Amino acid sequence: MKYRELAKILKVEIDKGKYRDTGKLPTEPELMEQFGATRYCVRNAISLLAELGDVYPVQGSGMFVRENRREGCLNINGTRGMTSEFPGHSVSSKLIKLEQREAGEDSARLKCAADAKVYSVSRLRLLDDEPFAIEYALYLKEFVPYLSEEIASGSIYAYIREDLGLSTGFADKLIYARELDHGRADLLGLSVGDPALVVEDDAYLASGRMFNAGTVYYHYKKATFFNFADLK
Repeated sequence: MKYRELAKILKVEIDKGKYRDTGKLPTEPELMEQFGATRYCVRNAISLLAELGDVYPVQGSGMFVRENRREGCLNINGTRGMTSEFPGHSVSSKLIKLEQREAGEDSARLKCAADAKVYSVSRLRLLDDEPFAIEYALYLKEFVPYLSEEIASGSIYAYIREDLGLSTGFADKLIYARELDHGRADLLGLSVGDPALVVEDDAYLASGRMFNAGTVYYHYKKATFFNFADLK
C-alpha cells in the first residue's frame, strides 16, 4: 500500500466521524497492523493528513483529529500538489504544452545555468471536471530527467515522489492578484479583466536544491485558501 492510498482511506474515515469519540487516530503500530502497511507508509500518510490540516500532534499523546477543517480549501503552506489537497474529489489536468528547452531567462529564478535543460509544462487543472486553475511549471532535468504527456496529464508530484523517489522539502510562495488576459480568461471560463489569484512557487528538495518553479492562476470564484497559524 502506498502512503497516499492510506491517507485517502483515513481521510474518508475522519470525514465519516469514525474517530469522533476518541478524537484521535490509532497509534502507528495499530495502523500498521490494521492496514498491513509499513511504518514508512503510515508516517507519510499521517504527515500528509497533518499538512492538509486534518490531524495535529500532541506531544506524548498521539495524533488528534482537527475539528472544523475547512473543506474544499487549499492549504497555502501545502507542498504536495493539488491532487493531495482534494482527496475526495476528481482532480485532472488538460495538457496545454509540454516541451524541453534551456532555462534561458528563467535561470535566475531556478538558480541554475542559462543552458541548463528544463521541462516546461502548461496545464489547465480541473476540479470535478470544471476549470480550476492554469499552471505553468518548469522542472530541472537534472532532477526530473523524464516527463511524458501521460505523466504531465496526471499528478506530477506523485510521479516525482513515488516513481523518481525524490524527497521534496519546502517551497517559497509569492501571492498576488492579476487581471486575466483573453487567453487565460477563455481557459478558465471567465471574462477578460476578471481577477485571478496568482501563486508563484519555488520548490526545493529536502537537500535544499531547487527543482521546480511554478506560476498558477486560480479561478477567483472557485479557489479558497487557508493557513494554520502556530501560536506557540
